[in-house]
Amino acid sequence: MNARREVLRDHDILLEGDRIERIAPSGLIEKRDGVQELSCEDKIIIPGFVSAHSHLSGIFQRGLWDETSFESWSSKSFAMESLINFSAEEIYLLHCASCIEFIRHGVTTVLDMFTPSPHSALEKVESACRALLDTGIRGVLAYTLRDQSPDNKGVIVTPATAEDLIEVARAVAERVSGLNSRLGFMLAPSAPQRCSDRLLTLCRKLGEELGVAIHTHLAETKTHAEIGRAMYGEPIVVHLEKIGFLSPSLSVAHAIWLAKDEMSLLKKHDVKVVHNPGSNMKLGSGTARVKEMIGEGISVGLGADSVNAGTVYSIFEQMKLAVLMPRCVWGPEKWVLPEDAFEMGNLGGARALLLGQQIGSIEEGKNADLVTLNPSSVLLPMNDLVNQLVLAENGNSVDSVFVDGKALMLKGRIQMVSEEEIRAQLSSLTTRIRKTKEAVSAGKA
Repeated sequence: MNARREVLRDHDILLEGDRIERIAPSGLIEKRDGVQELSCEDKIIIPGFVSAHSHLSGIFQRGLWDETSFESWSSKSFAMESLINFSAEEIYLLHCASCIEFIRHGVTTVLDMFTPSPHSALEKVESACRALLDTGIRGVLAYTLRDQSPDNKGVIVTPATAEDLIEVARAVAERVSGLNSRLGFMLAPSAPQRCSDRLLTLCRKLGEELGVAIHTHLAETKTHAEIGRAMYGEPIVVHLEKIGFLSPSLSVAHAIWLAKDEMSLLKKHDVKVVHNPGSNMKLGSGTARVKEMIGEGISVGLGADSVNAGTVYSIFEQMKLAVLMPRCVWGPEKWVLPEDAFEMGNLGGARALLLGQQIGSIEEGKNADLVTLNPSSVLLPMNDLVNQLVLAENGNSVDSVFVDGKALMLKGRIQMVSEEEIRAQLSSLTTRIRKTKEAVSAGKA
């Protein structure tokens, strides 16, 4: 599958270092001495998926907080995270477990929107980055900032000036940059309504200074959109344009409750959207008008969000929901097609991370982020490969996963870390998580 949505059959791929050097019909690539061969006969090779909006530390809250409002879910999730106060080593464990789950579902690149307390930010960011590097996945550490909470009084913000928060963000950026070519950095103001205009402006300036992109939540719920309008006296996106926040380096998650003119502004400034249908459905947030966005020419990717706001760390699941969800709400003219969803799952996500020239499709010169599938019954008979990948596959067919040509999973076995040890350590947290949940439910946090 390449950027032209072509499906090639009976082809060979030659990798050189971390790149795809050549793609040609089988037998036309001359064999070289010392070149390792991996037979993919009867297998499918697809681009590695991209989760362009994720919260990896949320894995410990999977199955908790089946609330009836976003605000209630957010308050309890935030209280849970604050009260349990994981150590840096535990943050490493949670991130490793999340990365393994992503890899098993064919995801090779993740944006991790990470929210450590400012006083422990550097230590815990280092642990998150170490997990990304140790598991081999391609990662973008999106460091979250906020200085207010008008949309949820249950979320207590650590007192700090916008200038102080930016200095911490600068220190985090310095710590992350240069660690590895597979690891990127973004600034992530939590959401416009959770940040003063001063903080948003300083984020934009620091992003421009450091040459890094910005990621944020936008209009995730109807309440968020209404609060934004009340705060600004105008729609959120209109206000963001006025303060100079919109740019091609900005990606926004959710973007559900937007007016038509707000979508047009996103297109005007080449802002990328990351659709998260799983969490949107789980939290009852609403249905994003993705087909309209695509029609406007907006680049749309997919995100697995956090599993405590969704289901699993899988882009297969998000593709399926992206196709099925609109069909319960609107007529065919607003339906997302399987081929749209598949592109959103790889190249659309890559564009959101400003990596569209490096990953997201199988093309000569791009990084060798590849997934091989050993077709399970849901892909047989292979009548329409893309339709079946999007609507029927759940990750069971994923056989091997490569990033920069290096195997992260080979024939179903994780290669870079001990999955057995990670799972055992994760399981050991169960009693502590249960007791913390009881405390939060009793209002002790």
